[in-house]
Amino acid sequence: MKETKYISYEEPINGRSFTYEQMQEVYRDLADKKEYQDFDCWFTDMLKSGVFETI
Repeated sequence: MKETKYISYEEPINGRSFTYEQMQEVYRDLADKKEYQDFDCWFTDMLKSGVFETI
């Protein structure tokens, strides 16, 4: 079974795809922790808002 990946068309990661585990690193390195205190909240919002798409 192929692993789910997520892609963004927003800078600074435009066109790059990430596994779920790599998404946790994106959160750690790039997310605004004042707005998103935890990964699950950030991840859900990024998918709902279209910043990341499932591929």
